[in-house]
Amino acid sequence: MSYKSILSRQSLILFLCSIMASFQLVAQNTTSALELKELKTSDDSRVFNVKLTGESEAGTIPVFQAKVDFFTTADGKSELLGSASTNRDGNATFKMEKGTRLLKDKEGTSVVKASFNGLGKLNSAEASVKFKDLNLQITLSEKDSLNTIQLQASSVGPNGENLPLKETTFNLYVQGLFTKLKIGECFVDAGAGIFEFPKNIPGDANGNLKVFVRLEENEVYGEVEKTENAKWGNHRSGFVEPSRSLWSSGAPIWMITTLIILLTGVWSHYLYAIIQLIKIMKEGKKIDQK
Repeated sequence: MSYKSILSRQSLILFLCSIMASFQLVAQNTTSALELKELKTSDDSRVFNVKLTGESEAGTIPVFQAKVDFFTTADGKSELLGSASTNRDGNATFKMEKGTRLLKDKEGTSVVKASFNGLGKLNSAEASVKFKDLNLQITLSEKDSLNTIQLQASSVGPNGENLPLKETTFNLYVQGLFTKLKIGECFVDAGAGIFEFPKNIPGDANGNLKVFVRLEENEVYGEVEKTENAKWGNHRSGFVEPSRSLWSSGAPIWMITTLIILLTGVWSHYLYAIIQLIKIMKEGKKIDQK
C-alpha cells in the first residue's frame, strides 16, 4: 500500500466522520454559530470567508454542505450578492468581483451580511461585517542601492470622492515556506507612506520575493491587501532542496516508517483478536461434542 493511498483513505475516513457529525447536528435541536471575515484583495475583488458550527454533546462541530447567503444592506434595504456551501470543515468562501455594486449609507459605509437559514433542527444564524472602501496602491522603487515600497492610500467617500488616508498603520509581509512572514510596518498619513525594505531577506534561487502590504482588522476599512513580486531577496546559490520533505511529493522516510509501524500494530491487534475468536469457536465445538 502506497503512502498516498494511506493518506487518501484517512482523508475519506475524516470526510465520512464530518458527514456523520453534521447529520447528528441536523437531527437534534442545536444552536449554530456563524463567523464572517472580509478581505479586499490585490485585484480589488472582495473575498468573504465564513465558518459555520453547531453545538452538540460532543462539543463544537462544523456543519457540512450548508448553504450560506450573502447580502449587501444599508438604510433598511437588502440585496442578494450570492451564495456558497460549506465544506467538511464548516468553511465557505464567496468572492465578490471587482465592480460589484454595494449598498452604502450616507457616510459611505457598506454592510455585508452572511445568513444561514437553518437545516433540519439546526437553528439559523447570521453574521455581518461593515467597512468603507479603501483604495491602496503600492510602488516598488530602487535607488542608490536602497529598496523602498511607496504606499498611496485613499478612502472612498459617499459620493465616490477620494479622501487621503490619515494616520493608519499597514503591515508588510513576504511569503515564507508555509505562511507569510512579517518584515515591518508602514505608517501612512496624508495618503502616503514609505517603507525601507530590509536587505537580509532570503529569496528563491533568483532572489525573487512575493511582498504583501496589508491593513488588518481595521474598524473602519476592514482588511485590505496588495501584493507585488520583487527581486530583492538574497540569492540562495548552491541551495539544493531535499528530495524528501514535508512539502515535497516524497514524504520523509521517518514519517513513512512511523506510519507503517503504527498501522502494523493496529492490524496485528485485529489479527490477534480474530485468531482468538476462531480458537474460542473450536473449543466450543469440542465441548459440545463431549
